[in-house]
Amino acid sequence: MSKGQWYPGSMTRAVNQLREDLKAIDLVIELLDARTPYSSRNPVFSDLAENKKHLVLLHKADRAENDSTEVWLSHFRKTGAEAMAFSVHRKQDLSRLMNYLNKEESRMRSGRFKRPLRMIFVGIPNVGKSTLINLFVHKAVTRTGNRPGITRGKQWIRIMPGMELLDTPGILMPRINEVTSPPLAVVGAIPAGRVDIHDAALWLIERYLEKGKYDLLINKYPGLEAGEAEQIFEQIGLSQGCLQSEGKVDTERTAALMLRDFQGGALGRFTLESPPRQG
Repeated sequence: MSKGQWYPGSMTRAVNQLREDLKAIDLVIELLDARTPYSSRNPVFSDLAENKKHLVLLHKADRAENDSTEVWLSHFRKTGAEAMAFSVHRKQDLSRLMNYLNKEESRMRSGRFKRPLRMIFVGIPNVGKSTLINLFVHKAVTRTGNRPGITRGKQWIRIMPGMELLDTPGILMPRINEVTSPPLAVVGAIPAGRVDIHDAALWLIERYLEKGKYDLLINKYPGLEAGEAEQIFEQIGLSQGCLQSEGKVDTERTAALMLRDFQGGALGRFTLESPPRQG
């Protein structure tokens, strides 16, 4: 599905920059897409953050299946990670996250060296880092500027007394292979032009069929009849008017429409992956 190797140079630069940033960080908040937690996690990060306090946020949890999210949370906790379901659209999630941060800030304050809790958000593209950072920035009191003992040029935002956020999001490029490419394409983590979106749309339809969730597609695209993935794709293109001048289904427009609908939550709450078996 992917069209060649994806930005190996950018991956190296991102990892090197993040390694440098982490020297000044107390708490790392890693954002994963709750619909595809496995593929949206870069395994390189585990080594980078090995000695850091680390919270996994299953972001966009309001677009994933509740039961599946609970299974994923249990999976991460069994590996020793702290994990939390989260959506910027749910006030209770933000309150729970703030309670967690307050506890971490209290822990820092009670330590031998009293200073603000310094944190960073990291994750692959389109997982929601900027949205969450902006949410904190808009509530922030002030930017603190460069701080002594911290790499020159880094800007810190005091989001509340005793807490500072590095304003540059840590970007981790995803690992692209035959397993991770389809779900990453479906959630929009791979740039346009780097994947075959027709293949991604067919893969998505197959997941709905496998999980017995075909009714979610019918809810969005009324009148669909049962069939193979390609047949259903053709029906969606026809019903949504995604046609070429000669009346044939425009596969690019149909696939783009489907992926946009999925990413926006219009195809219902749906999780693309299950945790690996732990043995």
